[in-house]
Amino acid sequence: MADSTGPVAGPSKHANTTRADANLLRQFVMEYLQSHGFDKALALFVQGPSDLAEGDGDAAAGANGKEAIFRAPGPVPLDSNVKRNIPQAQAVSASTMSESITPEFEAQAKYIIEQLQAKVQASQAAGEDGADDTNKELKDAPSSQESLLDPSDRVEGYRSFRRWVDGGLELWKPELDNLSFPLFVHTFLDLIHFGFLKTARDFFKQHSAHHQPLHPQDISALTSISTKEHVQANPVCQRMLTDKYVVPLSRNANDLVIQWLSGAGLDEDWEAGLHSAAGRAKEAIKGIVFSRISIKVTSTSVPLDEITIATASGLLASALPAAMPIEAFNTATDLKLGPPPMTEKLKEQVTRTLQDEEPQQAHQSTQPNGTNGISSPSKASTALPNGHPNGDANGDIDMTSPTAAADINGSDGAQNQNGSAERAGTPGPGMSVQEVKLEPELDRNKDPDLVSPEEKETLPPVPAVFRIPDLKREVEAIRDKRKMIRLGPQSNGEIKAGSSSSTVLPSVVAFTLFDHGESPASVEFSKDSSLMAVGSSESCIRLWSLKGEKLKRKTIDPSDGTLLEDDGEPFRKLIGHSGPVYSLSFDPLYGSASPPSTLLSSSQDGTVRLWSLDTYSNLVVYRGHGKDPVWDVEWGPMGVYFATASRDRTARLWSSDRVTPLRMYTGHLSDVNCVRFHPNSLYLATGSNDASCRLWDVQRGACVRLFMGHTDAVTTMSISPDGKLLASAGLDSSIWLWDLGSSRPIKKMYGHKSSIQSLSFSADSSVLVSGGLDSTVRCWDVKSAGGEKPAGGSAANRQNDSSARAGGTAGGGDDLQGSLPMGPGCGNWEDEPHTTDLLATWPTKRTPIIKTHYTPRNLCMVAGSFVPPSNTSKGSSFSSPNGQ
Repeated sequence: MADSTGPVAGPSKHANTTRADANLLRQFVMEYLQSHGFDKALALFVQGPSDLAEGDGDAAAGANGKEAIFRAPGPVPLDSNVKRNIPQAQAVSASTMSESITPEFEAQAKYIIEQLQAKVQASQAAGEDGADDTNKELKDAPSSQESLLDPSDRVEGYRSFRRWVDGGLELWKPELDNLSFPLFVHTFLDLIHFGFLKTARDFFKQHSAHHQPLHPQDISALTSISTKEHVQANPVCQRMLTDKYVVPLSRNANDLVIQWLSGAGLDEDWEAGLHSAAGRAKEAIKGIVFSRISIKVTSTSVPLDEITIATASGLLASALPAAMPIEAFNTATDLKLGPPPMTEKLKEQVTRTLQDEEPQQAHQSTQPNGTNGISSPSKASTALPNGHPNGDANGDIDMTSPTAAADINGSDGAQNQNGSAERAGTPGPGMSVQEVKLEPELDRNKDPDLVSPEEKETLPPVPAVFRIPDLKREVEAIRDKRKMIRLGPQSNGEIKAGSSSSTVLPSVVAFTLFDHGESPASVEFSKDSSLMAVGSSESCIRLWSLKGEKLKRKTIDPSDGTLLEDDGEPFRKLIGHSGPVYSLSFDPLYGSASPPSTLLSSSQDGTVRLWSLDTYSNLVVYRGHGKDPVWDVEWGPMGVYFATASRDRTARLWSSDRVTPLRMYTGHLSDVNCVRFHPNSLYLATGSNDASCRLWDVQRGACVRLFMGHTDAVTTMSISPDGKLLASAGLDSSIWLWDLGSSRPIKKMYGHKSSIQSLSFSADSSVLVSGGLDSTVRCWDVKSAGGEKPAGGSAANRQNDSSARAGGTAGGGDDLQGSLPMGPGCGNWEDEPHTTDLLATWPTKRTPIIKTHYTPRNLCMVAGSFVPPSNTSKGSSFSSPNGQ
């Protein structure tokens, strides 16, 4: 009796086929309805099941004496609860039902139950609006398999899964615990949908704390959900309901989940099926897993690490093109991450300029002061530039050791002190040593794996004829590279003087703002480290000279057109915005060769303003984000163009000579908090409140990379000077390091106790410095493997640290290597949880760090505002760099 339309209840077409026992069918349906608490459906069934066949036309008592039957619709679209529990029913009552359960029996039972539910819903829909909670539950429940489960089944299903995960091996807990989050959310939303409001709130309060550390944004969004109307208005809930939550699992972890769901000998209660509470609980979990979650099984059986889990999980459908995995999206476009090109004419002029300067500096440093050509110690300090043998005419000191200089020249570092003395004392006219030294410095594309852009691809395109500012910038870049201090662990065995290890830490200069009224919203240092700008919450900008010079305003005499300067002031105030100034950016035209000439600022008032640093006046106002605040602004690496980030979920590209944006970058699901240009100007990185970072093609406006892994908003980013790495940090107090070429996460670094406000790479891309609201500056090793530091430290140190914290002292630091001179304090950062790549921690007293900056020679500069114990504020002043 093979029928393609499925089993149909009715008169048999074959003489040897008996009709399903009506009494047995009635008994089975009544037992099912009674065990599941469907009292009203049971009452309707007892009154007369023939009423259910009204209008069906498929079951009636004919004149020929045929008895009334119930005909099931065919084909059956889904396996019903009854059909799935037939084996369990046979096991329970094999003596009475084993011989009578046929396909016709299954279809009739399924049809009766569904019709009873539909009739109860129809009667409730016609009832009064002021129904009690029980009626609302029946009214809201659709005629589906999930509606057959009561709230206790759903809640117990999640609890059962959590008990199974917590009682399992630690090896698989990260993967399985990641699966529990979508189960928690959908269980909560299903309870809301079916009207179990009180049960839903109790369930949320009891289990939300477990997911708070890894999903703070989602838990915060779900906190206010208490009705179906809230679910419809909440964007997070709508994304959860429309998109499938992606969960990566290894092969072994996926097998464990399937075994648990199927109950293959792991749970005796599950063998009883829907006749038991445990069986119905697992049915609720199974429905969520198969319909609401997309499990991506990897090809390996090795357990997935936390970084892989974090970067491949979430609601990816709304963030990516349709039906495109994140791995395919991130590898679809090859990137050109090499340095920007330099024209041959500019390269020749830079070489010629440096060669002209080198003989003069070498001659001054070796000029004899005695009668026999031997310099006397008493006159050496006055005859040499800057009073140092390695000083030059600009007052700079060459901090490069002979071995470091040999490394720059490409040699093996075997040059000794006598060899370096001969080189300094014999600067022959040929300058062969300089020729060898300049070529590698001017050859920017040293990494063969990186592809550099063409001259016409940069933004703006490289001009055929170089300008004077271009020459000054490139010459100064070579000088900075020669005198750059190499930071981080030294692979060649060098040991810094006075240090007990081979790790070279940066020198940190901290600038503290005292009595600044309302806390500053932004701080920025110029490329040449001569100026510092502070954006205030009072809508003004303050400028200070870090060289102790007065800032002079330039004007033009209208009578004869001559350039005039005033006497100057210790600091300047720029007034024009009507809201807090959230971001500042000095123009990079001259690089570190000379002070900048313009400043960009973005504000809560939705505008970006261009300021002249000659006249200290506003030149242009850029409006394009409407009334939404502009959170960040940054000049492109070559000037002319700049980018902005706003609350309107977009980033925009601007040209300084136009008041309207040129490009709009859309794709983030929430506020765009920060923007950073790639050093070659081809790409733009953005960080958002949706806990993701994106890399955009500046010219095309297309997203070419998506980086996911943060658990909260991304507030700051930094791209390494070599163009290979992206560092991102935010409210989750962790730092993620990404490889831009492969789009893969390199590692996750943590150690901060509060949100991170600023990141900055060293000039050689080997060290990263971060500043946070926990009033600390932390230095990280970029090139190490990282990983969690095992619990260590002596028992005495841990006891002293715990006693100090219990005593209430906060904010200080022990006398650690490289720590700022803060005086006695408490706590040891070595004993706090952090990754192994944390090189040093410099605590301040009460100064949250809002800006970190590396100079081209690897001096670290940080800034923050001192938070007094009281809220009393008097005017505004600026403190000298006192290490505070």
